[in-house]
Amino acid sequence: MGFFDFGRSSEGFPSQYHSDITPVLFDVVEILFLTVFLLILIAFVCIIPGYSKKRSIYVTIKISFSLIIGCFLLLENFGQEWEVGSIETVAPYKAGSNAEIDSVISVKIGLRSVNITLKGKGKNGELQNEIINYNERFSWTWDQGRFGFGPYSGLIQRSLRSAQRKGLPIPILWVAEYFVIDGEGIRFGRFYRTAGWYCHILLWAAFSCWIVSNIMLQSVSRYAAYLIGLVGGLQILTCILWSTIRNETPLVIPFENETLTLHFGLHFWMSVACGIFCIILALIIIFMDLRYPDNLSEFLGIDPLDQYDECLLSPDEIKTIAQNKNMTDDTMEMASVSDDNLSAQNNRGMMLMKRRSGLKYVQKDLIRNKVPVKLGEYEDISFYQNL
Repeated sequence: MGFFDFGRSSEGFPSQYHSDITPVLFDVVEILFLTVFLLILIAFVCIIPGYSKKRSIYVTIKISFSLIIGCFLLLENFGQEWEVGSIETVAPYKAGSNAEIDSVISVKIGLRSVNITLKGKGKNGELQNEIINYNERFSWTWDQGRFGFGPYSGLIQRSLRSAQRKGLPIPILWVAEYFVIDGEGIRFGRFYRTAGWYCHILLWAAFSCWIVSNIMLQSVSRYAAYLIGLVGGLQILTCILWSTIRNETPLVIPFENETLTLHFGLHFWMSVACGIFCIILALIIIFMDLRYPDNLSEFLGIDPLDQYDECLLSPDEIKTIAQNKNMTDDTMEMASVSDDNLSAQNNRGMMLMKRRSGLKYVQKDLIRNKVPVKLGEYEDISFYQNL
């Protein structure tokens, strides 16, 4: 008898252990996304002390809002609680057995699948040694497939056939059949699959806009605001499509003494709330960019001059601007002039900084004032001054 033969059966085969099947306690995909974004947030928190006190507050707010929006987008896309329902009822346990169980049946529908949970115990002292804690997911991504349960049928049809072979409890199979049947007026699975298809495309588009908006936040705040508003609009559109396409007839599943009905779940309302928040945030950024561009640039940590171009104005244009606007106010105004410009501005015009984009009657400062300064020694150096 060898050292590695200890504890093995007399036949000489390797030790064999039965499978330890444990119930599902949480969604691994959701935990993965939460962990990734939490690690990113921790990484940014570690470098925040390197900023000044005021700047560190700005960076914390900007990063936190951005990561929350991105995390919500992925949770909405892969989450399993767009519609939920749960009941407590008495139901038969398995085929071939007359035992009944006091059970809790829960259904969670996502964009890609339906999740069915069964927990309970035997009625009248039956099934004392049986652990009744099942959690099964039936996916439908994305092809409807042929009619029936063959190799070319849809994924959810083949998953149901596999569940029947495994001998899953009757309540799980009973719920799953409502999503498998595709005929007459029972097309719940088809409608949910179609709604999930369009909604997941919109959410991926929103996630792409979120990535680009983070890039724009480092350069052009106006474009970042437009993209954030687009992210919110896509999420609201996702909720509208889900509520209109998902099903014409409400899904009602009868049991012995209860009826299982579904209602909008966590991820649906998360999408609504995040969409509204993104739209409000975009409007705030646009308003700040129009009325207080320098304060917004300070908050975002970008150079306010990046949104301006130097332009040469003729004496007639200067006179027109002076008539339309009083150029003396208490905001920070910047310009680029030289000694030659100052000496000849009456004949040749004046160099000013003009915004690349603006809205008439809304934009506070389209053009920044010239700086009345004579450089003398530094004639060829551009000069910027806060008034």
